[in-house]
Amino acid sequence: MFGSKRTAATAATTFGAMAAALVMTAPSAPAWVTGISVAPGLSFGTSTTYGTSCPYTVTANATWGDYVYFYDYNGGVFSPTGPLWVGASGSVTAQWTPYVRGSHTLVAWGQHNQQTTTVTVGSGTNVGFGCVVLP
Repeated sequence: MFGSKRTAATAATTFGAMAAALVMTAPSAPAWVTGISVAPGLSFGTSTTYGTSCPYTVTANATWGDYVYFYDYNGGVFSPTGPLWVGASGSVTAQWTPYVRGSHTLVAWGQHNQQTTTVTVGSGTNVGFGCVVLP
């Protein structure tokens, strides 16, 4: 009978330890990208405020601790590249420079979802402090 109490106690202890380990290693709440925006900066144009060869700041709002990737479906580059860690502010930024005129769909990819925004890019002339944009 003594052996069966010991076995029951060992089983209960083991079960409790396993349950605690599962709780401690459970994944945190899902991370979500909640928005993406592009600041036009000091760009001037008659049909659009975004021009080729001119840099713009793109901001994604996401869950703290998530990683966000930026992508342009139509010939633009982001700096820095690769995954960007979202800090306590809940946002992450990168510089985007489009190299092709037309419609650009910009994407902010997170762990569980993505957000997009579409902007129109004209022919730009980078004048150092801003951009002059022609249709």
